[in-house]
Amino acid sequence: MGIRDFFKKRPKEKAQQVPESSTRDSDGIGRILFQTRWKGSALSADNNLIQKVAERIIQEDPFCKPFGGLDDESIARTRRRKYEYEQVTTVNVAITDGNLIIEGLSLGELPAEQWNEISHYYGKNDFTAFVYVTGGRFKAYSNASATIETAYTPYDLDIFVQFE
Repeated sequence: MGIRDFFKKRPKEKAQQVPESSTRDSDGIGRILFQTRWKGSALSADNNLIQKVAERIIQEDPFCKPFGGLDDESIARTRRRKYEYEQVTTVNVAITDGNLIIEGLSLGELPAEQWNEISHYYGKNDFTAFVYVTGGRFKAYSNASATIETAYTPYDLDIFVQFE
């Protein structure tokens, strides 16, 4: 399992602060102190900026396979919506003085609620973050027309942040 595979596995629940008793090692190394998940659209009202960040993530991902490499017949068999770039992610994420930067583009200052959530870990603990692209062009099987139809929703970002 490669590093990209590790980051492509999404947590099943919204991350929350982890109790102190949940250490992985007796010396505290690798202990998750805090983890959370944000939507890009909840952090920035500038939809054009979110689209630009998502497009940059897609351009920078060397393993990007539109529609997961599936053809229309395979998508029809799954009977679910398949996004063109649903597995595209990046770990090129930084927070500098409350400013969220993804792939070198600033998403802007974190809202006070999110900054207060992480500020007492920021700069004192190891920081890990990754971002998934959500939305965009998708294909889905239509029962009504018995064909694969293509549609579009605006891109968004799923942002995962963790401190150890």
